[in-house]
Amino acid sequence: MTLYLPVISASLLVLLTACGGGGGDSSPSPQPVEQTSSQLAQICAIENPYIADATAKTTVGTVADEKKWIKAYMDERYFWYRDIPKLNADDVRYNVTTNGALNVVRSVANYFYDSVTPLKTVTGMAVDKFSFFTDTASWNSFVGSTDLGYGLMVKSSSTSGVRVITVSYVYPGSPAMSSGLQRGDQIISIDGALAADSSAQASAVFAEGLSPTRVASHTFVFSRAGVTLSKTLLASVVSLQQAEYKVLTTSGGKLGYLLFNSHVPGAENILVQAMTTFKQQGVNDLVVDLRYNSGGYLTIANALAFSVAGSARAQGQTFEMARFSDKRSAENYAMKFSSLGLGNQVYPSLNLAKIYVLVTGSTCSASESFINGLRGVNVQVELIGATTCGKPYGFYPQDNCGLTYAGMELEGVNAKGEGGFSDGMAPQCAANDDLNHPLGDPAEGMLSVALKRIQGLTCTQATGLAIGTTSLSGMSLRDHSEVVRPMWQNNKFLQ
Repeated sequence: MTLYLPVISASLLVLLTACGGGGGDSSPSPQPVEQTSSQLAQICAIENPYIADATAKTTVGTVADEKKWIKAYMDERYFWYRDIPKLNADDVRYNVTTNGALNVVRSVANYFYDSVTPLKTVTGMAVDKFSFFTDTASWNSFVGSTDLGYGLMVKSSSTSGVRVITVSYVYPGSPAMSSGLQRGDQIISIDGALAADSSAQASAVFAEGLSPTRVASHTFVFSRAGVTLSKTLLASVVSLQQAEYKVLTTSGGKLGYLLFNSHVPGAENILVQAMTTFKQQGVNDLVVDLRYNSGGYLTIANALAFSVAGSARAQGQTFEMARFSDKRSAENYAMKFSSLGLGNQVYPSLNLAKIYVLVTGSTCSASESFINGLRGVNVQVELIGATTCGKPYGFYPQDNCGLTYAGMELEGVNAKGEGGFSDGMAPQCAANDDLNHPLGDPAEGMLSVALKRIQGLTCTQATGLAIGTTSLSGMSLRDHSEVVRPMWQNNKFLQ
């Protein structure tokens, strides 16, 4: 069973009891001793359906014990601990019953998310829209680069108020690729439920087929260039290849194109292969496609950035300075550039002074750290696409009772002290995600802009050519379609 809950981040403040005096009695009343999250960990409500997935030994407790752990954990670790609203843990909202039985998951979820800091960015967006909570099994699957599904990525958009679901990426070697699915295929229906049908029943059927929660077959109807295709796909646990690469020959020499979708351990072997190939073939320009990369391990972003910048620029320099809350300032540390990846793979040095990065609103967190870290050592990074998601924060994932919590714990800045991009990173050249061409195709809208920029054209000239060749409707600094996936996968986390 996969648990996806609303991601409006949160945390809780442990109020230390003041030593009381007053009255005629000179002996102070005994005060309750606050327990730490370590002391409260893995004491689980017997009704919690996820206990078996806990990463440590559990003991029997109540939902109140799980809420006490959340409160202690967030007070100790949350970046905005001072701004947490006060909550009454006995409120019915945090003791939810479903069909007469205690719903532990919804109770603790409400308690966690209702504690979100009320802080806003200068544009009125929530500062912390990223703290999250999910079941530990789903978290481990994400980190392990596996997914219960078909091996495809889809984007959702709206045309005249009608929802449109389009295949944006098909993972190599996946069941979706074996079935012949292609980028740009539009999903008309799943198991008879139309994508355009917003009724509760149709939406539930469509959602289960699109993001399955169990192994089962589903019948899809697609539209491709006006032709209707019907395919039956088996939802199963699929290993996802998170990177692809190729070398293109241009008028200016050789260009390396790297498509990178997630900073997870399974991507590293291909990342090292890609950068090694680029070095061996003497590429003089590099395009890194992060349009769908929502983040992951910061260590991988660091190693890839080192590979781009090379030892002369990066050796001994700070990739990202991690700044914790004032109560944890002693934990602040500088993550130095390193050629070693998460699994101690050695990344080669390309020694590039400038690269081009393709970005959208789905480019998030560790991907933004990759960009920011390179800029901190004077590698020019030109962004092409749409404004990124805006997540300069990170965390250490923490399991309790089979549920993984991630309250944002730190803010990252580069070697120049630059950070604070909560409203996202704006592109130098705006371009739309062109679903009419395969990724890596020189005619694809975003990559074509990068190629024209490398040839010396201005952004206006380059994007004008892209519009002319791909019949795009226009350019925007914001991506008006979005990748369909749990928001909690937009993250940056540490070992």
